[in-house]
Parts: sequence; C-alpha cells; structure tokens
Amino acid sequence: MLRPAKIQNKILIVDDIAQNRRLLAELLVQSLDCQIRMAANGAAVLDMIEHDLPDLILLDIMMPGIDGFQVSRLLQDKQKAREIPIIFITAKTDVESKVEAFRNGGVDYVTKPFNKDELLARVKAQLRLKNLQDELRQKNRMLADREEHLSHLVDEKTLTIEKMSLGLVTVLENANLANDDETGNHIRRVSEYATLLADIYGADRAFVKRIRLYASLHDVGKVGIADAILKKPGNYTPEEFEAMKQHVVIGHRMLDNAEIDPMARNIAYFHHEKWDGSGYVNGLSGEAIPLEARIVALADVFDALTTVRVYKEAFPFAEAERIIQAEKGRHFDPQVVEAFFKRKEEFIRIKELLT
Repeated sequence: MLRPAKIQNKILIVDDIAQNRRLLAELLVQSLDCQIRMAANGAAVLDMIEHDLPDLILLDIMMPGIDGFQVSRLLQDKQKAREIPIIFITAKTDVESKVEAFRNGGVDYVTKPFNKDELLARVKAQLRLKNLQDELRQKNRMLADREEHLSHLVDEKTLTIEKMSLGLVTVLENANLANDDETGNHIRRVSEYATLLADIYGADRAFVKRIRLYASLHDVGKVGIADAILKKPGNYTPEEFEAMKQHVVIGHRMLDNAEIDPMARNIAYFHHEKWDGSGYVNGLSGEAIPLEARIVALADVFDALTTVRVYKEAFPFAEAERIIQAEKGRHFDPQVVEAFFKRKEEFIRIKELLT
C-alpha cells in the first residue's frame, strides 16, 4: 500500500542578528527533516505569515521595532496563526521575562547560550505535538464534513419519504372523496381536530406533523364497504354492523407495508377502540391503544356528533360537549378529553370554517 509522502515541517527563525539565525538554521537542518524560514524583525514575521504559515516559530525577544512579546501577541490575534507554537530563544534569564513569555502565548522558553541537544529535544517535542494537533483537527474537519454530508442525505431521504407519504395520502383520500363531498369535509376536519388535540396534549412537533398527515386516513378502509351499508339512512342490523366494523381491518391491510409510517396503520386500525376496552375490533383498553388512535377517536366522534348524517341530525355543540364529557374514561382517554376542553372554542371554529 502506497503511503502519502511525508510533508516537511516548516520552522521560522526570528532574530535580528544574522549570525544567530544561521547558527540555528544549520543546527536544525542537520538534525531534522525540515524547511527553514528566517526573519530579521517582527514586521517581517507578520508579513510572512499572511502567505506562508510555519509549523513552529523560534522567536527572539529583544529586537528593534516590534519585540518578541508584541509579535507573539499579534500572532495570537490572528485566527490562522494562533495555533502556531512559539518557543522563545533569548538571552533574558529573569523570571519576569519567562512569565511574560508564557503569558503572551509562548509554549517554551530557552535561554542563550543554549544546549544543542536540549534545544533539539524541545523543538522535536513541539513539532510532534503540533503534528498530532493538526492531524486531530483534520480528522475533526473530515468528520464534520462527513456528518454534514450524512445529515444532508438524511434530509433528502426524509423529504422524499414525506413526498411519497403525502402522495399516498392524497391518493387514498381521493378514494374516500369518491363517496361524496361531505366525506371530504369530514376527513379534513378530523385531520385539523387531531392536529389541534395532539398539540394541546403536549405531543412533540414531529408527532403533530405526522398526525396531521395521517389522521385523514382513519376511514380509508371504508372503500371496501358496500355503499348500501355506508349510506344506509337507518340503523344497522347486527350483521350490517359487523360488516361495517371490517373497515378498520381493511384499512390496516391497505396500509400494512414496511414503507408506510406505522402511525397511519395505527390510526386506521385502532381509532374505534375505547379506553374501557369495549371498542372494536381488538378490544384494546387504556394506553394499550396508540396515542394517535386515541386522539383521532375523539376527533372523529366530535365531528360525527356535530355533523348531519343520513341517519341523524347534527347535535348542538353543547350536547356534543356533554356527550364527550360523559364518555371521559369510558370511550375516550381522560387526558385527551381534558385537552379538548382546554380550547374547545378552537374546535368550533374549525367546524365552522370547514363546513
């Protein structure tokens, strides 16, 4: 396996005395595989780093114009230069200067005259640390780029699924709309009621968004029920009622696909279950009934109570509210009923807008 060519580290030597610069340069190139840059003053350093960033700076303190401390502070203020390690090399041996050097961004402090082996060991240690930090930063950037790319792919996939789901819902809604115009108004109202209920209940935003999309499919299975039963003006016989119950089974089968959000199936299959276990077709009770189905159950009944049907007149809102309150803990989840009564006026407005 071919390995990438090793990139030489660049070391910048800054000293106003040319002989000192040459001495350091000769020592470094003899012992390290590196490139040497040199500058005679602070202004030259600041100009150089604009187009040629070193991996390490060996910086004298006592220089005319801008001294080493000032150079270090100015480099710390530059985003692209603040990660460059600075080793101060100076004849100043007092403690105050050493403290000032570290305070101004230095990573090490070597006094002149220096021991060659000690200096090389310190340079190698700082280069090794700098290379490791650069490698870590590069990996972090690659990871961030990868995560951004994956996030973009997930967003695209999610959008595609949402479009597919919306298309499916539209097709299935249209199948229901073929029955009559009131069916269309009914499923739109139930969708709005369920969305409002979920929001008041405290469901998260994703749940509210999904129930808005799928609540309209609660009666999709009715496409498999004969019109003679669906549009019968009187009460059902026991046999007809058993046949009508099958619309939840039919809806479940229609939506029984791994690519379809389980919420859609749950709504179609379980929205006629009751909190006390007396509903159909599974006899579920309490929280065994999925929350989305419990919400749609109340939304569906409220609309049925307040709407004219072939077999009944519309109940006044006050009567519908009385019935819903009476069915708290029997037909309906008590918390969903409480959510309904917190903002019942908004349900009335939805009814008026979509009738």
